[in-house]
Amino acid sequence: MWKSLGLLGGLTMGWWGLLWLVLPRLGWLNWQSVSPTAILLAHLAPPAMLSAAIRVWSHLKEARAKLAEQQQAAAEEDERQASRDAARERHYAALRERQQAASCRWLWARALPVKDAPEWTAELAAGCAWSEMDRETLERDDTLAVLRPHVVELLSDLYLDAGGATWLPLLVEPIPTLSGVEQLTAFKQWQLEAAQTALGDDAPTLDCRFLPGSGLIADRARLALQQAPELPGVAVLAADAPWAQAEEDDDWNPPDAAETLRRKWLGQPGMACVALLFLRDDLPPPASASAEEDAADPYQPYWEKDFSRGAGDWGGVPARWQPQLAALPHLAALAQACQTETPQDKALQLARGLQPVMDNALVNARLLDYPFSPEDAKPENDQAAATAWLVHNSGEIDVGGVRLAALAGSLSRHQVDLHPIDEASNLVREWGDVGAAFAALQAAVAVAHCARLQAPAVITQFSQDHVAVAIARPFIPEEETA
Repeated sequence: MWKSLGLLGGLTMGWWGLLWLVLPRLGWLNWQSVSPTAILLAHLAPPAMLSAAIRVWSHLKEARAKLAEQQQAAAEEDERQASRDAARERHYAALRERQQAASCRWLWARALPVKDAPEWTAELAAGCAWSEMDRETLERDDTLAVLRPHVVELLSDLYLDAGGATWLPLLVEPIPTLSGVEQLTAFKQWQLEAAQTALGDDAPTLDCRFLPGSGLIADRARLALQQAPELPGVAVLAADAPWAQAEEDDDWNPPDAAETLRRKWLGQPGMACVALLFLRDDLPPPASASAEEDAADPYQPYWEKDFSRGAGDWGGVPARWQPQLAALPHLAALAQACQTETPQDKALQLARGLQPVMDNALVNARLLDYPFSPEDAKPENDQAAATAWLVHNSGEIDVGGVRLAALAGSLSRHQVDLHPIDEASNLVREWGDVGAAFAALQAAVAVAHCARLQAPAVITQFSQDHVAVAIARPFIPEEETA
């Protein structure tokens, strides 16, 4: 207000000075010829009009500046929101990527128990086959010779239950103590024998090769599928027999203290053969055999045929074998593993190192909510408490107690109410040292429990200063995750 009055006073005094001092001297104004009314208007109207014009101009200027500020603020807010939306999309894209799981559709395992086979092996779900080897009937021999009848029977059962699996690669876990060429030749021969037994002359050209990478089986099978998007699935085979190379009197009486300690960590020499069949979740409905026959033109030249197949297709599996594969039950979805290096000789350090690994594994298995921001949180996604079984290789209790205590502590943080001994499988105590078949046997045990209990099972793999955690959870249909 005072600013407006000051402006009006200044304009009035300036205008009056112009009227009385400047204009008369220039001869442009003669007051004697002007009426009193005109004199009054001449003194008051121009300052008032000029003051009003200046005030209107100032107001418009302020309004334009305020509008510009608002537009700039809105643009900055839009930019921040766009950046936030992009960050949210990247977050959930990365989350979807890490939550991709490997679906196990068929399981066959045969192993030599350390003492008596666990009771749960008699309570398996459909699609799981488990049998125990009898120590009294086994004969010690060359490793491949000991494994041969079990592997042939395993593959024969696989190809009888799912003939379409013969068109899938057979990925074999290599045995580090044997020649690669020798064992791969043997596995190829056993695969051919099993395929001919199951399918006869209908057996296709077989594909048998080593399973790439190291670590947990599901991650390596998922990597193989990522590298070959035309494949609808893969079969994984692992077999080894450290028992066959051990001395008979060394099975229960190790020769020295060092071997005794080693067996407390790894177990008695054992033997196992395991096969797991993994299929993609996004496979289309099986094609009918008649449609395949109608599409085949016997007169079409070879170079004009379309051999290209996209991801998520049935690959080279013939249409008549696709329904058999598609009908296999969803035993379990093996989530991606999380791992870290951490010292394992002190309970507190191991527990601290295991906690973030367990958290990330639960996120990968969709059992722990991982929102981008607090407003995106969905507490109903926190389902870690549903975990019903633990699979690990902590070893004998006198050496692996630190590991088991750290595991129990990590699970209790997520309200997982399971007994770490009664509701857990310690592969060292139950099945012993199965050599190269260990990772596959561990995955098979978790899948069997997940399918049997219809609840998640935790897989924890310890090795020296390294620990890896993964989750086997029941299959979640795609429509429930949309």
